[in-house]
Amino acid sequence: MSRLICATLVQTCGDSEIGRIVIQDAKERKYKTISIIDDKPGTPDIIEELKALGGDIVVPESYTKTCWYMRRLVGELSPSAGLNFSDGYQATAIVKAVANGGTFLTYGKKLPKQVVFEEADRKPVERTAILKEKNRKLKALGM
Repeated sequence: MSRLICATLVQTCGDSEIGRIVIQDAKERKYKTISIIDDKPGTPDIIEELKALGGDIVVPESYTKTCWYMRRLVGELSPSAGLNFSDGYQATAIVKAVANGGTFLTYGKKLPKQVVFEEADRKPVERTAILKEKNRKLKALGM
């Protein structure tokens, strides 16, 4: 993360080994983090554990499907970087969260072709279109 310049970053798989490293490194560098974790038994304990490591905001995937995620949390913090270590909806949540002009980095996963919006009046949008719409940069590292 030495070349990553941002005030807030959002990541998937916050409870993975790499997610924990990102949280700790971001804390040392005084970046704020939003970490998304899977909905599973023990989620409240995992959230507290990640906060104790230095995570600023830790939410289960189900929270990213609410209006509060986009309007309040992401809107107020405007993450300038997104780190994706997942596929499926968590990757979509990261793409939607990164601010205009921000960078979306994905590692080793196949991204969904479409970004799905929960609002009834919005149809799915091609992933590349939403990246272009908000002038986001995509960096993909394969395995």
